[in-house]
Parts: sequence; C-alpha cells; structure tokens
Amino acid sequence: MTHTQPEARPPKTWRQRLMLGLTVFLFLWMFALLPLSCVSMGAEQPVDLRWATCHITEATAEHTDDEEHPWRIVLESADCPTLIYTDGLTDDNVDALVSTFEQAPYEVWVHESAIDADGGIRYAQELKIHSYRPAPEIAS
Repeated sequence: MTHTQPEARPPKTWRQRLMLGLTVFLFLWMFALLPLSCVSMGAEQPVDLRWATCHITEATAEHTDDEEHPWRIVLESADCPTLIYTDGLTDDNVDALVSTFEQAPYEVWVHESAIDADGGIRYAQELKIHSYRPAPEIAS
C-alpha cells in the first residue's frame, strides 16, 4: 500500500492575509461591542419607578442651557418637593403643556427611593418626574 503525500497549498497572498486579518478584527470588534450595546440600550430607560401623589399648586415653563432638554416644566407642590418634567418639551409645545396643569392632585412617576412608605415623596429639593397624570378622585 502506497501512502501519498497531501498536496501542498500555495502560500497565501498579501490580499488573502489582509482579508483574513480584517475578518478576524471585525469579528472580535463585534464580539466586544455586543455586551456594551446590550447595556446601553436600556441606559435612558429609568427603572424602579413608582407612582406617588402630589398636589400641584403651580406650573411654569423654564428655558434651560441643556441642549438635550432645552425646556423644563417646574411644578410647585403643597406636599412634595419641586417637581421637574423635561421629556419631549419643545418651543412649540411647552406653553400648551403648562396650561394643562390645574391646582389639583397629580400622580407622578418617580424613582421609588424617593417615596415614603405612606406614598409621599422625600429626600429632594427638586425631583425629576418621568411621567404624570391626574390623580384619581377618591370617593368620600
């Protein structure tokens, strides 16, 4: 029985080596970015939020120097710290949104660490809220 030698492969050209190196680099780059992209996808989504009730007494619009949030609505409250709302405010809609606030109880979506056991808000002079809605009326 005769044993044949495997056929020798021709040496790789510089283009083949370049393409192989580029492919390996891109694969490693994608592998490295995958965990970062998964973490960053939820970076702007607040977690651990709960509803709390505050009686709003006044709402005003303020222009800011922040490019991401050029406007903010400042809500003064009888029983909570000053509440700040910034999401989606523009030159075109800020005045209309401010005018919707009445002197009434509102539920505000805040980080749960700012809420007492009885549902009141604590710990802050100003507190960013992530959403708001009129509080349901309590039947007497």
